[in-house]
Amino acid sequence: MSLLPSITALLVTLVVTSLPASGQDGPIPRRPDGKPDLTGTWNGGGGVLHNVVFLEEHAGSFGVDAGKSLIIDPPDGIIPYQPWALAERNRRREDVNAYEDRAAHCELHDTGRLHTWAQEILYSGNQIIINAQQNVTRVIDMDRRAHLPEGIRLWLGDPIGWWDGDTLVVDSTNFDDKTRITLGGDFRGADAHIVERFTMVDSNTVIWTMTITNPRVFTRPWTMTSAYPMARQSTQRNFDDENTCHEGNVDLVHLKNVYEQAHGHGVTGQSK
Repeated sequence: MSLLPSITALLVTLVVTSLPASGQDGPIPRRPDGKPDLTGTWNGGGGVLHNVVFLEEHAGSFGVDAGKSLIIDPPDGIIPYQPWALAERNRRREDVNAYEDRAAHCELHDTGRLHTWAQEILYSGNQIIINAQQNVTRVIDMDRRAHLPEGIRLWLGDPIGWWDGDTLVVDSTNFDDKTRITLGGDFRGADAHIVERFTMVDSNTVIWTMTITNPRVFTRPWTMTSAYPMARQSTQRNFDDENTCHEGNVDLVHLKNVYEQAHGHGVTGQSK
C-alpha cells in the first residue's frame, strides 16, 4: 500500500508528458475550499470496450477486442491470485457459467467495472456523489473516518473519502461477494479493502487508480487503472433515463438454459 502514491505519481507524470499541447486544457478548476472541482461527466474507457472481459493483456477473439493490461502493479500486469482463487476465476470464465454473473441479471456492476462507462461527479455538502451508467450511484462521505460495523455488507462496499493534496482518495470496505470485476470472472472477495485515487492533472483529465487488498484471494495488493485517462465529456449524460439492461431478458433466459443443461438441471426457460 505504501507504493500507491508513487505509482500514481509516476502514472500522472507519464500522462502529462505524453499529452499534446492542445490536450493540456488549462489549470485545475477549484472549489471555494481550494480543492479540485471534479464536477462533470468523465469516461476512462476511451469509447472502446477493450477490457470489459479481461483486465490483463489479451488478444482479440470473437466478441472481444484486443487490449493491453490495466494492471500497473505488479509490473507483469497479471492479477496475483491465490491458487484456489485463480482456479475459481477460471471456472467462472467458462461460457457455461456466465449465468452466475449478477450483472447479467441487471444487478449492480462492481466498482472495478465502472471505469469503462461514463461517470458523473457531483458535490452535495460533505458528500461527493458519483453516478455511473448501469444504475449505479455511489455516495462518498468526506467527513466520516470509521467504516460501518463489519456485519453490514453492501454490493459496492462502504466508501469514505478524503483529500491527499489534489488527489481524492476513496477508501472502501464492507463488501459482499455478489459482484465481479469483469465479464471474464475476475473477483475480489467480500473482505477486500479497496483504495481509489482520482488525481486531476488539468481541467479535462483525471487519472484514476484502484488498489485491491485481500490476502485470502490475492498473494499481494495489486493496482489497476482505466484504459485511458478519464476525460471530461463535452456533452452531459442523462443518468435519469431508464436502463433497460437486457430488453425482455431474452439473453438471461438463454444463459440460464445453457447453465442448467451444463450442470444437469432441467431447463425451465424462466429467468430470475
